[in-house]
Amino acid sequence: MADAPLTIAIIGAGVAGPVFALAILSSPILKEHYKPVIYERLPSPSPSPSPSATSLNTNPGTGDAHSKATYAAGAAVALTSNALYPLYSLGLREELDAISCETARIKIWRAWGDAGKYRYCQQLNNPNWQEDLGTNLRVVERANLQRLVLDRVLELGGDVVWEKTVSDVKSIGGSGKMRVCFEGGEEVSADLVVGADGGWSVVRRGIMEGEKGEKWKPVFAYADGIYGVSKPIENPRVLEGEDEMKDGDTHWVLLDSGTASTWALPGGRQFWTISFASNIPPARTSGGDGMQKQAVVKLYGADLNLGGYGLEETQQILKSYERAFHPIAGSFEELYRRSERIVRAPIWYHAWEENEIWRQNVVTIGDASRLMLPTSGQGRLTLLSILHS
Repeated sequence: MADAPLTIAIIGAGVAGPVFALAILSSPILKEHYKPVIYERLPSPSPSPSPSATSLNTNPGTGDAHSKATYAAGAAVALTSNALYPLYSLGLREELDAISCETARIKIWRAWGDAGKYRYCQQLNNPNWQEDLGTNLRVVERANLQRLVLDRVLELGGDVVWEKTVSDVKSIGGSGKMRVCFEGGEEVSADLVVGADGGWSVVRRGIMEGEKGEKWKPVFAYADGIYGVSKPIENPRVLEGEDEMKDGDTHWVLLDSGTASTWALPGGRQFWTISFASNIPPARTSGGDGMQKQAVVKLYGADLNLGGYGLEETQQILKSYERAFHPIAGSFEELYRRSERIVRAPIWYHAWEENEIWRQNVVTIGDASRLMLPTSGQGRLTLLSILHS
């Protein structure tokens, strides 16, 4: 009689966790020996029309509001070749290409104040082109990427358990097994625990328990950003004397204070960002994603997520960039007013040492082990070497 597969508790259903689960489920050998179960603190999203997605709704009574809360976290992500390689190798190329937009050209501009003065500087053609992939970098809305990977995990028999907030991970005597503790007192056992719970990882905090100070926390970069996703521009601006704008163009705008950018998404939508220096990080809690919960408010007709910052200050920052030059929309105010959601997020970073992200049968991946800029697509997505050991 074959041994039962070893259970892997994956903490976090963002992107890194589901991709790791998919790597296991896509391999006949690994699937025979390991059973991944994803635990996510957010509510279950509402089921999509496809039959394969109905098992997402494991908690009764959830609906569109929960789906919005789960899948609308963040705006979009730029996937460079090292992120595309594993996603394509897992059989997601056709679906991923359909929901993403290839960036074939980046145009760089310099703009001054709110006087409308600007200058075209230069352009980068075929950024991050990889001959064997046959594509440049690609930009995708984070919610769509998350849904794509989770749906495939479920199609292959994976499990996702929603509304489970991890409070601690402990070893069970000398058995080699781990105990995952959730808020509310519930516990489950697992042979391996993989923390894919982001930069403020509870799993990593447990691994580093006993360290002096707060080494488990990421470092504030003294910068933060505001970003969003806007609907298509109905009457794109045409700049006299400049090259014709093309579908898929990305624009970087260097400002007097800060940097703005827009990245093309499918259907003419735009992922826009404004980054600027910031002296004080927002107030944070001690674990999870670390963000104090705040109600989502409306601004410019869009849902505004403050990310722990104050509403009045965030309004002032957005207003200061309203007239910032944009080569297609004319100004960033136009992008604000076409946005479905606007998110403010501090920029944190850190690359933890091996002994800080791996202890016994517990390990972290993605942002929980190496926190980079949110548009970088550089998170470590696989742990196959560990599974083979």
